[in-house]
Amino acid sequence: MVTDRLLIRGGTIVSLDSTLGTLRGGDLLIEDGTIVAVAPRLQADAETIEAAGAIVMPGLIDAHRHLWYEIVRGMAMDSSLPALHTTIWATLAVHFTPKDVYLATRAAIVEALDNGITTVLDWCHVINTPEHGEAAVRAHRELPIRTVFAYGTSMRRKLGELEDAAADAAAVAELDRGAVESLVAGAGERMTFALALQGPESASMGTTRTEIAMARELGLPMTMHAGIQDGGPPRRTVARLAGAGLLAGDMQFVHCCTSGAGELRQIAEAEARIVVCPMAEMALGIGVPPTARARDCGLRPAFGSDAVCSASGDLFDEARLALLSERSLRTAAGRARSGTEGPVPSTREALAGITLDAARACWLEDRVGSLGIGKRADIVLLRELDVDLGPAVDVHAAIVGSARGSNVDTVIVDGEIVKRGGMLVGIDRARIGTALGAARKRLLAQAAAPSVAG
Repeated sequence: MVTDRLLIRGGTIVSLDSTLGTLRGGDLLIEDGTIVAVAPRLQADAETIEAAGAIVMPGLIDAHRHLWYEIVRGMAMDSSLPALHTTIWATLAVHFTPKDVYLATRAAIVEALDNGITTVLDWCHVINTPEHGEAAVRAHRELPIRTVFAYGTSMRRKLGELEDAAADAAAVAELDRGAVESLVAGAGERMTFALALQGPESASMGTTRTEIAMARELGLPMTMHAGIQDGGPPRRTVARLAGAGLLAGDMQFVHCCTSGAGELRQIAEAEARIVVCPMAEMALGIGVPPTARARDCGLRPAFGSDAVCSASGDLFDEARLALLSERSLRTAAGRARSGTEGPVPSTREALAGITLDAARACWLEDRVGSLGIGKRADIVLLRELDVDLGPAVDVHAAIVGSARGSNVDTVIVDGEIVKRGGMLVGIDRARIGTALGAARKRLLAQAAAPSVAG
């Protein structure tokens, strides 16, 4: 539902804006998709959403997610990262058709919107042909979500690099410049692009240099995995990029579990971004989430749900686990050092990791991430009176400690109401789910991989 003027009345407004703060019983006015006023009482000729008994907060931002994993949900919960190479990647992902990518991406977007996620950085590395990339982008354009589409390479290339990083030079052409330029030219207002690079973590420095040059010629930011624990020595991705004079603020680094303090400081000094994915990192043995070390080095980590093969896809879970793991590490370190617990991170900081800091991690801080005046109206309403959420005496603590996707009543993206009264607007979830299930059944039968299926 699209309306020129929309008034949200009487809610607990958690703005994440340093000027506005939190306002109980406040009103928020939207005009043409932009937040134009936040105050205790507003008068306006506008469609009105009565928000008494609701928490009004910025839409959630998933700063790192591979949406194509929707088709293999839960299949790696009892697995580890190395096992993915021979199961999901080698037996399923290499067989994805463009239609499979479309169906998986579409279903993942619907799930995200239902859980209050209004922006997602889709790190797509199953672009087995340019048509696969076109199919993924089509799914984003058909649904009302804000997207940073991170265009990557094929699953065959990824598997090849894992076997022999020196053999990847011939595969650089897979990052098809013409295909990327065509997609970027057709982007709508809610879609921006990045390049998803393998980087020195998997590829050679020669390939990395070539792909970074391409990204900068196209004016696109870059995102890459770094600091992944896999049994070998740390690859020092960040340090190698810095040493080559390539590290800059147009880069986003994901995980960084084995990245030392020196590398984390290099990220901060370059004004680059960092994203932590606590559930996947802990479930797959990627490493201990580096949230505490990142903050100590001057970074503001964002959080992502990574992949629903080993995570829930609910960003509230990621913020909660990030906070608890960081507090546990800091408390243990403090007691070992001085016998006292020392300072611990706040629930507001954890909430910023899926809103304000996540917007910065996606190069969108001027548009979304808070409910400040002039920001685009990406907004979520939580039912504060739900027995598993309220009463929200400390609203930041209530959200991070108890909220979940099932508490999301209303979702607004760019001023458009896409969920209301707990129901998605104009989206047939049953039909989308049935199509995804049929694609999953076909892939599993084709791969003949019962060990992957459980």
